[in-house]
Amino acid sequence: MNQRMYIGPAIPGAVKQGTVFLGDLPKELTDLTEKIPGIKNLIIPIEDITKKSQALREPGSVECVSYNKILDYLEGVK
Repeated sequence: MNQRMYIGPAIPGAVKQGTVFLGDLPKELTDLTEKIPGIKNLIIPIEDITKKSQALREPGSVECVSYNKILDYLEGVK
């Protein structure tokens, strides 16, 4: 079974950074992916953790942009 990890910022009530998933994602997280599509870019296969973690630090990368869009969303929610 594929293991995937969320490498984005914590989203209260949905997911914490570093959460590992086996199988389907929780409903509250899949519901949020409709509001914040960038979440999908930050749920990655475990074997890609090193490469994707490096990409988070590269301005303009899909991962970095997605991470920042989630932060922007969370700021608007508070």
